[in-house]
Amino acid sequence: MHRRIYLLRHGDVSYFSNDGKPVSFDNASLNEHGLAQAAVLGEVLSAVPFQKFIFSGLLRSRQTIELVAGGLRPVVTSPDFISCPDLSEIKPAAINAFPGSDFEHWKNYFLTALGPGLTFDSRFMGGEAFSDFTNRVNRALGVLLDDFSWTNSLVVAHSVVNRWILCRFLGLGLDGIHAIEQDSGCMNVIDIFPGGKSVIRLMNYTPVDRAKVNLRKNTLEMLFEQSVEAHLKNKPE
Repeated sequence: MHRRIYLLRHGDVSYFSNDGKPVSFDNASLNEHGLAQAAVLGEVLSAVPFQKFIFSGLLRSRQTIELVAGGLRPVVTSPDFISCPDLSEIKPAAINAFPGSDFEHWKNYFLTALGPGLTFDSRFMGGEAFSDFTNRVNRALGVLLDDFSWTNSLVVAHSVVNRWILCRFLGLGLDGIHAIEQDSGCMNVIDIFPGGKSVIRLMNYTPVDRAKVNLRKNTLEMLFEQSVEAHLKNKPE
C-alpha cells in the first residue's frame, strides 16, 4: 500500500500588531482568519486516519495542527505531535526596516526574494542562505520517508518549506520555488509508492476559498503590503 503525506501550510498570520509594531517572525500567531482556516481544514480531513503528526515547532504551525487534529473523527486522544525545527520557515533578515519611504526599493526587495534567478548561495531577504535552508528541509523529509510506521502523515509547515518539498517531488530545481504558490491554510496531498515513486494528487487547495476568488496576490505581495501599512502607522507626523 502506498503512503500519503497531507502537507499543510499554517493558517493566516499578521506579522504586525494593530498599532503597526512588528511581531517576532518566529512567534507570530494565527489571526482570526487563520484560526477559521485551520478549523475548516480539520473538517475536510476529519475522516483521515493519521498515524503521524508533525509541525515545524513555530507557534503558528502548532496552533494549526492542534485545530486540525481537534476536528478529526474519530477523535484522536492525545496525539503525539512531533516538533521538527528543520521544517521552520526560511528566515529573513528584516521585514520592516524601511529606509525613509523608498517603497519601490523595498517592493523589489520583497517580490524578488524567491526568484527567479535563485542560487544556493542566495539569501532570503538578506537572511538565511538557501543552501542551509534546503539542507535542513531535505534532512527532515528524509527522516519522514525513511519511517515506515505510518500510512497517513499530517505535516504542518510554511510557505517556502512546502514549495521546496513540492519542488523535490516534482523534480524541479531551486528556481521552481518562485513558480509554486502556497496560500495560507492550504493543503497538498502527496502519495508515496513502494520503490520511491511519488504522485502529487492535490496542490495548494484552500477549502475556505476553493476557486481562489479572493486570492489574487501572492504571499510576498501580501507580506509587503502588511509591512508598508505598519511603516505608515509608525511614520513620524
